[in-house]
Amino acid sequence: MSRKVGRPKKYNKSQINDIIEKLISYTDKTDIPIVAEFAYMNDIPRTTFYDYPEFSTLIKKLLDKKEAQLEKLGLFNVVNVPMAIMSLKQIGWSDKQELTLDQNKPFKVETKVERTNRVIALQEKMERVHKKPIKKAD
Repeated sequence: MSRKVGRPKKYNKSQINDIIEKLISYTDKTDIPIVAEFAYMNDIPRTTFYDYPEFSTLIKKLLDKKEAQLEKLGLFNVVNVPMAIMSLKQIGWSDKQELTLDQNKPFKVETKVERTNRVIALQEKMERVHKKPIKKAD
């Protein structure tokens, strides 16, 4: 089937409400929701979500869930960490660090990693939920 070219499809109120219901269901039932996946599954151009203000809050909720899930599951190596990092960067995260140095003064960089009680509790919870041990960082 060839794709029609031209002006984007206009959605009536009933169609918008139908899309809203599907989007809510998709976000709730999907572990890591992705706007492009939902759009593809429902034959809706992804840009449509940005053209209609009715979708604004739901898209923000979807992105919030995606961010939270990627961060949490990435911390425990449940998902592919480089893919999680790339996906988080697409929604605004950055690993860029900027340093301003006085060239006349030496500097020292120290890194210390600690497992806090909160992280330990989250790891234990993830192990219970996924019924398998989570690889712990050294």
